Amino acid sequence: GKKTIIADEANFPTDRYIIQEIAKDFNLNLITIKNDINVDQNGKYNNENELITPEILKKYLKDDVCLVTLSVVQYRSGALNNVKELTKLIHENNSIVVWDASHAIGVVDLNFDQDNVDFAIGCTYKYGNSGPGAPAWIYVNKKIQEKAKLPINGWFAQKDQFLMGSKFEQALGMRGFQIASPSILGLRCVKTSFEMIQEASIKEISKKAQIGTELMISMFDELLAPLGFELTTPRDKHSRGGHISIFHKDAEKIARGLRIEKNVIPDYRVPNCIRLAISP
Repeated sequence: GKKTIIADEANFPTDRYIIQEIAKDFNLNLITIKNDINVDQNGKYNNENELITPEILKKYLKDDVCLVTLSVVQYRSGALNNVKELTKLIHENNSIVVWDASHAIGVVDLNFDQDNVDFAIGCTYKYGNSGPGAPAWIYVNKKIQEKAKLPINGWFAQKDQFLMGSKFEQALGMRGFQIASPSILGLRCVKTSFEMIQEASIKEISKKAQIGTELMISMFDELLAPLGFELTTPRDKHSRGGHISIFHKDAEKIARGLRIEKNVIPDYRVPNCIRLAISP
């Protein structure tokens, strides 16, 4: 069978660590797309926003690739990958795709069914507004739900849960992908938050996020670009999520100063990046 997994350098560490361990445990080859932010000898930022285009992915897709795992929105730069185009390309290679939507859920209009995505996962504490430690989620395409098996057999995924059977038999549908009892308080936060998202409409929230990031970029051009800052987020509104990222050699000190002196809470990310978002 196929023995190669594709991930990308700019993906969130959690994803990369898990993929590295899976590749090791199952004796698979791990190929990494070279799209990480890098800094030249003059201290200048020099990459293409970490965006993964079909042209870039094609260079890595070979006959031996069984799985590709990517993020919908790159956690650092805010670049929004084209889920539909990349999923189609991966399927044409007879490979499976897993999308991490942690930085997209609640701010990007996602259409996993329509885009024929195999698997998607994510947290709920970012634009899901449910707080750190809130339950995560998984999407599994209906076409493969009966074929897909859990790596951990949990009681909540048992077909006849309260028969307390001696052997595990995975329940049909998405209930078969639960493992154990989630935090009830966390579920309450998720329920309330996503009811608000549904009421506001994800399409409208996504539009508002585009307006917010456009405002920040225009302010960047006017106020920060002349001071030597660089924008590491795509300018095309259809190629970015809900945050922007700016680059400066003193970014860590600047981020700390904003917190202490101005009560502004940005995120600092290596190398020398500051993430900013206006919650839509």
